[in-house]
Amino acid sequence: MNNTVAALADIVQNKEIAPNIYHMKIKALDIAKKAVPGQFLHIRCGKTLSPLLRRPISIADTDEKTGCVEIIYRVVGEGTRLLSQTLTGHKLDVIGPLGNGFPLPEKDAHCIIVAGGIGTAPIIYLAKKIASEPKNKNSVTTVLGFTTKSEVFGEGYLKFPGVETIIATDDGSYGYKGFPTDILERLLQEHMGKTDPIIYSCGPKPMLIKVKEIAASKNIRAYLSLEEHMACGVGACLGCSVKSSRKGYKKVCKDGPVFEAGEVELC
Repeated sequence: MNNTVAALADIVQNKEIAPNIYHMKIKALDIAKKAVPGQFLHIRCGKTLSPLLRRPISIADTDEKTGCVEIIYRVVGEGTRLLSQTLTGHKLDVIGPLGNGFPLPEKDAHCIIVAGGIGTAPIIYLAKKIASEPKNKNSVTTVLGFTTKSEVFGEGYLKFPGVETIIATDDGSYGYKGFPTDILERLLQEHMGKTDPIIYSCGPKPMLIKVKEIAASKNIRAYLSLEEHMACGVGACLGCSVKSSRKGYKKVCKDGPVFEAGEVELC
């Protein structure tokens, strides 16, 4: 919590980029300076007691020079509906950055990032961060999965040197027909005989379970960002606990949301 900031941030953008998917930019210099990929903001979505609880939303990008922090969120309930109606120029009550983020790779690493749906949001920041150190010669392949073409977003945000992006849709209406984990298996097969890549993933639980299985079967490092309902966001209420693979439970908001794949049980 030492790096956490509570702020009333100016909203500089809040626009719909896909059906029920919004891209918001806020001015929060202290958060922009402290955030790392994989962390999240805890946002008060309304001005009254309803909804009572804040909403956890992953950080999609930051700019330390301008002080901008970006989030990409999906409207799924009353809180995010209110958030989508918030106008540019208004203030947003935020706490962040919260949680533990993705560990960045060592020099000259090849990273495969697998995301599904709104899980695409935090991996934009991750891919940018990995690719932004040209002296490290890291390379990134991002695989984004969606149900259909109309839901696709994020491709335009990932146009960095050293980053390749592959899109998969369940119905084949855009890109590869199938699941992003199908592409992950193909990429690992093509990579055989080379230095093992590092896998990062964020998205729905069935996808994360499959990523974990694939990584374990090939003895490859994998880091998973879990999506769980949160109340307090700081590890006090235990509402977002998941079972540890070793003993006891882990709190997604405080111990995560990013975990090494072997740390947690997904079921």
